Amino acid sequence: MIDSKRIAKNTGFLYIRMLLIMAVTLYTSRVILNALGADDYGLYNLVGGIVSMLAFLNGTLATATSRFLTFDIGIGDFKRLKQTFSTSFFSHFALGCVVVLLMETVGLWFILNKAIIPIERLEATLWVFHISVVTVLVTFTQVPYTSLIMAHEQMKAFAYISLLEALLKLAIAFLIVISPIDQLVFYAILMFATQFSIAMIYRYYCYRRWDESHIKRDFSILTLKEMMKFSGWNIISHCAETLRVQGLVMLFGMFFQPVVVAAQAVATQLSHGITQFTNNFRTAINPQIIKLYAARQYDESRKLTLESSIYVFELFLLIGIPVLLLTEPIMKLWLKEVPEYAVAFSQCIIVSAMMGTYSSAFYTPLTAAGKLKGNSLAALFVCGGQFILAYMLLKCGFSVMWVQYSYIGVSFLFAFIIKPYLLVKEMGYKVSEFARCFRKSFFILVFSSTMPFVIAQYMDRGSFLGFVTIGTISVFNVLIVALVFLPKEIKTKLMMRMKVKFNQL
Repeated sequence: MIDSKRIAKNTGFLYIRMLLIMAVTLYTSRVILNALGADDYGLYNLVGGIVSMLAFLNGTLATATSRFLTFDIGIGDFKRLKQTFSTSFFSHFALGCVVVLLMETVGLWFILNKAIIPIERLEATLWVFHISVVTVLVTFTQVPYTSLIMAHEQMKAFAYISLLEALLKLAIAFLIVISPIDQLVFYAILMFATQFSIAMIYRYYCYRRWDESHIKRDFSILTLKEMMKFSGWNIISHCAETLRVQGLVMLFGMFFQPVVVAAQAVATQLSHGITQFTNNFRTAINPQIIKLYAARQYDESRKLTLESSIYVFELFLLIGIPVLLLTEPIMKLWLKEVPEYAVAFSQCIIVSAMMGTYSSAFYTPLTAAGKLKGNSLAALFVCGGQFILAYMLLKCGFSVMWVQYSYIGVSFLFAFIIKPYLLVKEMGYKVSEFARCFRKSFFILVFSSTMPFVIAQYMDRGSFLGFVTIGTISVFNVLIVALVFLPKEIKTKLMMRMKVKFNQL
C-alpha cells in the first residue's frame, strides 16, 4: 500500500532543506567565484571533473547499497540487513582505496599532460588534486550511512545534516577571503574538513539509532556477489553517465581556457538548484516504489512510478520555466562577473534536465527489479557515441554550443524512447500507459509555457517590473495548469480538506 502521509512528510522536510541550501549555495557560489576569480574557479571544477570521472564506481556501488538496504527493510529481514550493511561498508572502503590509486596515477597523468593549466597555477592545482583524492576516500565510506538513512526514510535527519553542511560551506565563503595561504589550496582544505565533519556526523547518528550500522566482521561473500551482480551492469551505466557529464568538463579543459570550465560549472550549479527542487520529491518517492515491488505489489509500484513522474515534471516546470526565461538577469543578480557562455550553457542544461525528470523516474523500477542490463548497454553505446561526437566536433572547430545541443538529444532519447521501451519489455508496463503519461505531460508543458514565453517577448526582462511580472506569471500559470490536470479523486480530496479548514476558522 502506498504510504502517502510518509511521502508527504518526508517531502516537506526535504523541501525545507532544499530552500535553505539553495539560498546558501547560490550566495556562496557568488562569493567564492568573486574571491577565486573565473580562472581559479574553473581550475577547481576541472580537478573536480577529473576526480568524478575516476570515482564513478562509488555511484554504482552506492545504488546497489541503497537498493539492497531498502529491499531488506521492505521484506522485514533485519538479520540480513545487518549483514548487508557491514558488507557494503567494507566493499566501499576497498573500492575507495582502488580509486585513490587510480587517481594518483591516471588522473595525475591527465593533469600534467593533457589539461590546459596556466604554468603559474600548476603547483596550486596539484595541491587541490591531492586534497580532493583524500576527500573522495571519505565520501566512499560515507555512502552506507546515507543509504541507511534513506532506506529508513528518515528525511528529517538528512535535512538537518545537509543544512549544517550548507552552513559550513557558507562559513568557507567568508574564511577564504582571509586565507593565510593560496586561496585555491585553502578552499580545497576547508572543503575536505567540511566533508570529513559531515561524514562523522552521519556515522554518529546511524550508530545511535540502528544496530545494523555497528560495523562487525560479518562480511558475506554471497551478499557481495549479489551486490556486484547487480552493480555489474550498473557500473556500465554510471560510467556512461559520468562520461556524458564529467567528460564534457574534461573536453572543455582540453580545448579551452579555464573560464569556459567555469561557465559550465556555474551553469551546472544553477541547473542543480532546479533539479534539487524535484529530486527531493523523487527521493521521498523512490523507497516506496522499491518497497512496494519487494512486497510484490507490482501494480501499486507501477502506478506510483507513472503518476509521480508527472508530478515531478510539473514541479520542475514550476521553477524551470521562469529560470529559463530569466536566465540572463538571474546570472547578473547572482554573480558579479558572469563567465562567457554561462547563460547559454544554463539554458541548454535546464532543457536537458527537464527531460531527465522522466529518465530518473523510469530508472527506479528497473533498479527495484535488478533489471539493468538493457539500460546499461544503451547508456554505453549512446553516451559513449555522444562523447566521441563531442570530441570530434571540438576537434574540427565547431562551436561549443553544438556539444550542448547533442546532450539535449541524448536526454530526449533516454527519457522518451529507451527507458519506456525497457519498462515495457522487461517489466510488463504498457505502451498505452506511457502514451497517456506523455500526452498529459505535453499538454501541461504547452499550456504552462505558452503565455509566459509570449509575455517575455514583449517585456524588458532586465527591468524590475519585467523580471517580477514574467516570474510571477510563469509560476502561477504552472500552478493553475497543474491543478486543472490533477486526477479527479485528488481534486475531491483537496476540496474536502479546504472545506474542513474553512469551517474551522
